[in-house]
Amino acid sequence: MPLSNDAPQLPRPAWDREKLRSLVRPDRVHRALYVDPELFELEMRRVFGAAWVYVGHESQVPDPGDYVATRIGLDPVLLTRDDAGKLHLIHNRCAHRGLEVATAESGNARLFRCAYHGWAYRADGALAAMPQRRSYPGVDAADPQWSMRAVPRVDSYRGFVFASLAAEGPSLADYLGGIRHSIDDLVDRAPDGAISLRGGASKYTIRANWKTQIDNGVDLHHASFTHSSTLDRDGRQFSRHGGGPRLLEDSRRSIDWESFGVVGFPNGHGYQGRPPVETLPSGPVHEEYVRRLEARHGAARTAEILNYDRFNSVIYPSMTFQAFGQHLRIVRPVAVDRTEILIYPVWLDGAPDEMNRQAIRSIAATHSAASMIQTDDVEVFERIQRGLSAGGNDWVMFGGHMGSEQPWREGGWRGLGTSEFVSRLQYQSWLNYMLEGADHD
Repeated sequence: MPLSNDAPQLPRPAWDREKLRSLVRPDRVHRALYVDPELFELEMRRVFGAAWVYVGHESQVPDPGDYVATRIGLDPVLLTRDDAGKLHLIHNRCAHRGLEVATAESGNARLFRCAYHGWAYRADGALAAMPQRRSYPGVDAADPQWSMRAVPRVDSYRGFVFASLAAEGPSLADYLGGIRHSIDDLVDRAPDGAISLRGGASKYTIRANWKTQIDNGVDLHHASFTHSSTLDRDGRQFSRHGGGPRLLEDSRRSIDWESFGVVGFPNGHGYQGRPPVETLPSGPVHEEYVRRLEARHGAARTAEILNYDRFNSVIYPSMTFQAFGQHLRIVRPVAVDRTEILIYPVWLDGAPDEMNRQAIRSIAATHSAASMIQTDDVEVFERIQRGLSAGGNDWVMFGGHMGSEQPWREGGWRGLGTSEFVSRLQYQSWLNYMLEGADHD
């Protein structure tokens, strides 16, 4: 069935290359990308199964035996550290009957033992013990087929651990490209040169497709409308919890976002330019923080580090983060209309403890499931899902400032603040993954 603007039902063809190409146009994408279960299953294999996906931070597994349970798409995996201090990423699946072995979100384990028949595995996934060994004369514990198998490729950048289920592909450095500077922008703010995820996490599920959150990560100007209760002159949302940045606005009660810009890179990464922040940190705690940074970097470099030139950064397809807001946001697809979101406060190692604690409190007030800002976005995401599921118009528009972006630093491009070109880059990357995957399915 051909795609059309007035088709009352979603098409139900096999998604061959021609039909996949028809879903992404220069200024729009078909609603099927958000609501079609078959496409969702395909993109779990072809997008999340091929891209470099964030799986955790080295600070979450500091000691031998530590582990974190996470996912790549729908595949459960474990980030572990062995007795020699080496990191591993293994599939969370028993080689015997296929059970998910570790069910806690994190912990410390000498061995991972399956609850069904007691097969036990080391931190690197190797089979360590199996009851009733005589029942399995053909099982050689040294044979990798009887292990909790390793994910093909794992690498890290400044403590951020990424993995790819594809045995071949670009290196992590090449994949990240210019967005690495956003990671540097965050980590360099720590006087000790490293960050930690020691403040727990806020986790919630949205009744929406995962792409709505990623779309939002590079949408600068929705804030004037979605978050109007924060941006109003009285700033009543922030004033209710006693902190947070205040944002400038003009006499029309609407911010002119164009000059702040958005920046995009190959592979769908990008960031929002700095919003018009009126109040920056001050006071004795901040002064002590600056003193510690200057002791490490000197005054000139510290001034560069503290110069906020970006707000939200997106590493496609699985995470967003903020240096300004001092947090990471992890996007985990669950189903075509369900997405799990995890918000991790970032602890700047070497910064005053009170500064880090204030950041955690602020994040809880602004980005948790019961917060004063994130709930605005969640409501919008779920309205998008309901609207796109209903038909009436088969297309989702991303045509803002078509073709006006200009070359930028680090191999990227920069557009005006209301440009939607970074979303266009994301959907071109989505299409590339889906077409390349068609050669292997």
